[in-house]
Amino acid sequence: MDTGAGLTTTRPTLSRARARRLVDAAAREAEAISVAVTIVTVDESGVLKEMCRMDGAPLVSVQTALSKAYAAAAIGMPPDDFYAAIESDGAAVASFATRPGLALIGGGMPVMADRQVAGAIGVAGAMTAAEDRRIAEAAVSRAGGEQAG
Repeated sequence: MDTGAGLTTTRPTLSRARARRLVDAAAREAEAISVAVTIVTVDESGVLKEMCRMDGAPLVSVQTALSKAYAAAAIGMPPDDFYAAIESDGAAVASFATRPGLALIGGGMPVMADRQVAGAIGVAGAMTAAEDRRIAEAAVSRAGGEQAG
């Protein structure tokens, strides 16, 4: 008799509460450095969980934050680190750079649980990708959980 054992898997997913904590922590960090950003969290499949567009954040930051979060969830590492790893391979860069919804710039961070991707955060709207990344890293650090890598 087949009991179905081994036919399905479970994987961690970002809870609503943790998604909210990530957004709140990122907003606090952005306020601390006086920048207005959009903050997005996604689940392990890259589906939107929470979003906050701070007052004054540019409109373009909405889609950019989502693309950064999606990339971090899909790749399992910060997208700018991934870009740095493939930068010397022109074919890989061309392949990934043309995928819709995938931003390979700083500001996306995976959120890990049990060494698996449970979701991700994306931040966009600061003047530099380095500032976006700083905000995302601070949020992951303050909201608890594992770092990627």
